[in-house]
Amino acid sequence: MIVLNVARPAGQADPVELAGDALAAGLDGVALADSPRLFPDCLVETERVLSATPARLVGPCVLSLGLRHPAAVAGALRTLDAHHPGRVLAVVGRGESSVRNEGLAPPTLRAYEASLGTLREMVPALVLLLGAASGPRTIAATAARLGGVLIDAGADPAIVGKAVALARSTRADVKVWMFVRAVVTDDEAGADAAAAPVLGSCAARLVQAPDWFDVPATLRPGVAAVAAAHDYRRHGTADARAGGDVPAEADRFVREHFVVTGDGRAVAERFAAFSAAGVDGVVLAGALGGVLDRLDDLGRAVRDGMTKDGR
Repeated sequence: MIVLNVARPAGQADPVELAGDALAAGLDGVALADSPRLFPDCLVETERVLSATPARLVGPCVLSLGLRHPAAVAGALRTLDAHHPGRVLAVVGRGESSVRNEGLAPPTLRAYEASLGTLREMVPALVLLLGAASGPRTIAATAARLGGVLIDAGADPAIVGKAVALARSTRADVKVWMFVRAVVTDDEAGADAAAAPVLGSCAARLVQAPDWFDVPATLRPGVAAVAAAHDYRRHGTADARAGGDVPAEADRFVREHFVVTGDGRAVAERFAAFSAAGVDGVVLAGALGGVLDRLDDLGRAVRDGMTKDGR
């Protein structure tokens, strides 16, 4: 299964129209970003897309448990599932831009685990319920508590394989999906331009777990500079970099480890590696420049890669 994450600021695009584009490109549905100061309400838009399109899967991604009480989230998901059984996707997380832009800290891992337990008890089994996770502690805790993980561990097949193995060692029947930043590009300049809106948030993940991501010691200060330069008020836009002295080699390291670029064949080969590592489904990042412009090419490449071993 392959869905497109719709992360467009309010008023810039209609999620129903974008869902139609995704389906025309051969994808299975869309996921809707949650950040109240940036995007339309993801639960309201989920209902609109489910009612207006034949998409197989639609839902919030990533629904912030740093802002929303798990019981309220569960109630919304139950209601959606009652109207559209078997078609609701829900990815939850500790929050990123949504909590930062409200001046809040993400919940502690212990509090987050408790929220996941509440969700697992209250959300219907037909809802595809996943928890976003990038570092080893969160991956293990999410697999154990929720039984479904959306791994946000970059684009290095070795790291992805390590993350999938960790999730399944915690719970053998866990559903493992992957959040992937990918775009079909023609050259290095195009790859750099496409990745720019998300490099800072990717770098933040590397900073939080540099050993897990195998970040060389010599590059760690530069990667931290990439993370510090990210403006979460403009997350996912071309203006997301707030400034600062960012070494070019650190930018390139973050891009190569978190963003899949290249022609269709190169993209397909990378997704075949993800599939071979045991990834069950994919959420494609929609905030990258060029994704919507070449969505047909991207959809074809991802399908070709993910179906090489029958997934």
